[in-house]
Amino acid sequence: MGISYKNGIAVSNAGIVLLNSFIVMLFERLSLVKDNNFTSIENQKNAVLYLQYVVTGVSETEESYLALNKILCGLSVTDSVPAKIEISQEKEILIVGLINAAVSYWSAIGHSSVEGFRGNWLIRDGMLTELEEKWELTVDRRAYDVLINKSPFAFSIIKYPWMHKPLHVIWPF
Repeated sequence: MGISYKNGIAVSNAGIVLLNSFIVMLFERLSLVKDNNFTSIENQKNAVLYLQYVVTGVSETEESYLALNKILCGLSVTDSVPAKIEISQEKEILIVGLINAAVSYWSAIGHSSVEGFRGNWLIRDGMLTELEEKWELTVDRRAYDVLINKSPFAFSIIKYPWMHKPLHVIWPF
């Protein structure tokens, strides 16, 4: 939910970590990143919203829901970002293609639709906690998470070149 708790920040988009292997490529294709760096602070902030669009398919999001995205984009959770981003048809096709590619690589989940993948895997509650040397994300468990061990994606530790410290993901299954 993005609400701050004494022991962390509740998030509702924890499943974005499943797409860890695709995020740098997505940012490059959206012309946000070049040579492993964001090309501008504006593009870095827009990347936060593009990630949320990947998760929800919605181009407008309250900032309180974006803490995890900010961490993944190398921003502080207190940095402000725009509330909305314009998604061109070309960018929509790119993002839907990314989700379809992820689904096709993960044969254990069958032929999931984009909306099905978003609802079952990307839109996921979790708790984000900052520690001295790392961030930790604990993802809430669902019954079908037994399929996580058949996931072709690596997401237990995420560290992009622009991130200040790594994100360690705990996804019980």
